[in-house]
Amino acid sequence: MSNSSPLVIVAGGKRQLIVWTDESVTSLNPATGETWWREPMVTSNNDSIPTPVVRKDRLLISGLMLKLNAGHPAASVLWPETRAVSKRILSNTSTPLLQGNHVYSARSSGELVCLHADTGQQVWQTNTVTDLKNGASIHLTPNGDAVFLFTDQGDLIRARLTPQGYREISRARLLEPTYPFGDRKCAWTPPAYANRHVFARNDEELVCASLAAEP
Repeated sequence: MSNSSPLVIVAGGKRQLIVWTDESVTSLNPATGETWWREPMVTSNNDSIPTPVVRKDRLLISGLMLKLNAGHPAASVLWPETRAVSKRILSNTSTPLLQGNHVYSARSSGELVCLHADTGQQVWQTNTVTDLKNGASIHLTPNGDAVFLFTDQGDLIRARLTPQGYREISRARLLEPTYPFGDRKCAWTPPAYANRHVFARNDEELVCASLAAEP
């Protein structure tokens, strides 16, 4: 089972359909289903949720960074060096953000981290975005020179993420977490943005909130 959304990219002179399933990341010919290449990729709970992210010749799937071949459909692992599950997964629930030469991502334990895109080396970490508990999620959406962060606790945050650090601008509670997970409740569903509004839901309600500046 996989909850990760497939992604069509153009690399190596070909259109490639990138699919993360429970055992691997696979590149397919979207017209025929032919396999271009495949890389083993298993999470600790077969919890394949984050969407693959591509920027130029880099393909990031959670905590696995691949370099796409420019001449033909192929990919090689840039990092991490070890294939241990704990090293290959940043978050089981949250899609990372790849900007410039840095990666911004939640960890499944609740931290928000910045990594070097070339090496995977951590640049900084903040523990102030959401609770530091297993199953945490932080959904990242670029917005001009800032980023919207939606947490598993139902908070929408506007912040600036740079290699120099995390700077929170504002925070609002959009809705209450309702999905039971262990001894707490979570709001895992990513929000949607349109026409200066945000749409977020839990298991009980759908909320639309304005993002327009107050007059």
